Amino acid sequence: MKRLIQKTANALGYEVRRNSVAPPPSSVFQPYVEHLSIAGVAFDVWIGDPTGKEWYTPEQHTHLAEHTETARLVHPGDRVLEIGAHHGFTAMLLSKLVGEQGFVLSVEPSPFNAMMATAQIGLNRAANCRVLQAAASDRKGRSRISRDSNAMVTDSADGIEVAALTVDEIDSMSGPFNVLKIDVEGFERQVLAGAAGLLQREPAILLELHSPFLHLFGSTPESVLHFLGASYAGTFVPRDARDQVHAFAAETLPRDVIVNLFLT
Repeated sequence: MKRLIQKTANALGYEVRRNSVAPPPSSVFQPYVEHLSIAGVAFDVWIGDPTGKEWYTPEQHTHLAEHTETARLVHPGDRVLEIGAHHGFTAMLLSKLVGEQGFVLSVEPSPFNAMMATAQIGLNRAANCRVLQAAASDRKGRSRISRDSNAMVTDSADGIEVAALTVDEIDSMSGPFNVLKIDVEGFERQVLAGAAGLLQREPAILLELHSPFLHLFGSTPESVLHFLGASYAGTFVPRDARDQVHAFAAETLPRDVIVNLFLT
C-alpha cells in the first residue's frame, strides 16, 4: 500500500515524506469557555490555561458565600476599583452587579493575567469594565512580580518588572470609586498605605486578607486592619470553610487562614 501511494504521488508530481513532527499529545491544554451563574447573575469565562481550569469551574463557585457577600455589598451604579484581577473572573461578576451605569477598573500586574482579564471583557461585551496592567503599591515607581499565576511581589531577579501606582493615583485618574476590592497575596498593607485619600471617603471594602503570607512583606493582620479604622463593620468568610459567613470582629478574626472581608 505504501509503495502504491508513493508511486501515485510521484506520478502526480508530489513527493511523500514521513512527518518528523509528532502530533500534539491528547493531554495538551485547549482553551475553552465556561458559563457560570452565581449570586443571581450569569456570565462567561475564558478558561485559558490549567490554572483557570483548576480555579474557575462552575462546580467550585456556584455556592461560595464570598460571591453572595460580594453581591450584598456591590450595587447597580457603583464604581469599583479592583486591585488584583487574576483572569478576570471576579471582574465579570462585578461588571454584572454594577450594571450599565456602573464601572469596574481591574488592576492586574501580570501581563498574561491582564490579557486573560481583557479577553473576559470582550467575551462578555462588558463595556463597563476596563483592565489596567500595573501593580498597586504604597508609592509610584516599579515593582517586581513573580512569574507564577499568583504574581506575588518578589525581589527575585527572575521576576517581571512592571509599573507601580498607588490606589490614590489610580483613583485620581479613573475615579472616583466607592468600592475597593483588594486581592494581592499578602501585599495588603502596602496597597492600603497608598489609599489614604480613597479611604477617607469610606468606600465599601472587599479585602482578601492573606494572613499566612503577610510576614513575607513585613506585615501583620493588625497592621493591615489599622488602615480601616474602627468605623468599618461587616462579615468575613474563611478560606477553609467557604460556605460560612461570620460577623467581622478584629479580635476574633482567624490568623492562620486566608479570609475574605466584606466591610462597610
